[in-house]
Amino acid sequence: MKATDFNLSKELNFNFEGGITSFRDTRLLLLDSNAFGLLRQEMINILGIERTRNLFIRFGYQQGYADFMQLKLGYEFDNELELLSVGPLVHTWEGIVKAVPDEIYYDRNAGSFFLSAACFNCYEAEQHLSFNECAHDPVCWSMVGYASGWCSGFFGSKVIAIEQSCVGKGDECCYVHVKPAATWEREIVKPYLNALADL
Repeated sequence: MKATDFNLSKELNFNFEGGITSFRDTRLLLLDSNAFGLLRQEMINILGIERTRNLFIRFGYQQGYADFMQLKLGYEFDNELELLSVGPLVHTWEGIVKAVPDEIYYDRNAGSFFLSAACFNCYEAEQHLSFNECAHDPVCWSMVGYASGWCSGFFGSKVIAIEQSCVGKGDECCYVHVKPAATWEREIVKPYLNALADL
């Protein structure tokens, strides 16, 4: 199948009697974004920006990696590129962000990987601005964690997604680059590596 054939709305199972909503073998939780935004803000207030960022990066990474494994094992794609490309579509179906890739390249033998994507309507930037002024640094932590987890699962080694622009700091749209950790400047990638150290 092609990435564009994937339709999450046809894969959901609503078991009202059991109180379980699921996608294949994975239980899903439908949560209000405002409630999640409030939880995020409370974490910032209690734990500080750095610790909250780390937790959300880790949370996103786990979600992205788990989604990748679900799609890899549960579907037969035409080729590897279609499998990689379905990641942004899943993230979009989940209501997190409208992710639109515009450049994808990888070569496992050479250890090369690059994906860039424009990201629109990210709930995280939206929620951050509901509680705060424009940030100095990107704030879509779970979004980049998800991209890192999905792409790492696909590539077979850790790659890191970092926002180049972010609505949460006043930019027109969020824009993400994903590439191997070693190819990022050390000071830029260090917080992300710290967040994902044991994953």
